[in-house]
Amino acid sequence: MIVPSLPGFGFSTPLAHHPDMNFWKIADVWHELMTGVLGHDRYAAAGCDVGALVTGQLGHKYAGELYAIHIGSAQKLTFFNGDRAWDFSGGAPIPPGLPAEVHDRYVELDRRFAVHLAAHMLAPSTLGFGLADSPAGMLAWILERWAKWSDNGGDVERVFSKDDLLTHATIFWAGGGIGTSIRTYANNNRYPWAPSHDRNPAVEAPTGITFVDYENPPGVTTGEQRIRGFLDGDRAAWYNHVSITAHDRGGHFIPWEIPGEWVADLRHTVYRASGVVTSRR
Repeated sequence: MIVPSLPGFGFSTPLAHHPDMNFWKIADVWHELMTGVLGHDRYAAAGCDVGALVTGQLGHKYAGELYAIHIGSAQKLTFFNGDRAWDFSGGAPIPPGLPAEVHDRYVELDRRFAVHLAAHMLAPSTLGFGLADSPAGMLAWILERWAKWSDNGGDVERVFSKDDLLTHATIFWAGGGIGTSIRTYANNNRYPWAPSHDRNPAVEAPTGITFVDYENPPGVTTGEQRIRGFLDGDRAAWYNHVSITAHDRGGHFIPWEIPGEWVADLRHTVYRASGVVTSRR
């Protein structure tokens, strides 16, 4: 198992000679690492959040050299393209006449993610320099995401220990990674994704997808509805999906929050891609 650190994040700093690094360029780096440096003819890849886009790009550009990929959320690779990619709502108003609980869910998701996308994409340097100058400010910014994005019932320590949280924050602080990690979001838009081929699906590698209820879109309350909504929507056609699962626990940080379920889903994807019949558990 190879677990690389995203350029600009964690242990992979600074990026003095690669200020334009974004998710699809990271995919090229990963592929060179796996094939050119480590010498693997084929491999499988998995990731969530930014890692899901990197992994999706691997499955798009290098499908012939991958056994399979496994991702969370399964966004389109054009997620960061466009003049208003920073707007989580896509510029669309909340539809009128919705049931109160559905309307409230729209607002909840906007409040959870909107400032993150907008600030990271529109003012990366201002935010990055400010947080790099204050360990308390940096911890507050990161901790807010861990607290709001994880399925913790209002207590982040139900999911992550203080030691885990402080260890991750210290890696960001000691490596000076907060600014370069933020700039990645802006670079995803500044250097937009473009297809490497025009075949369908765009991501040809066999793909497994894990969903979690905590990130269900408005009006969706069960895993079955989540999967059906994905299959009926415009994102499903992007992927050669061979396995889709939905879990009633776990938040945005799926491998960190529910590692057992994530590993089981990943294994199932690789088995399905190889033609082996197996259960998910």
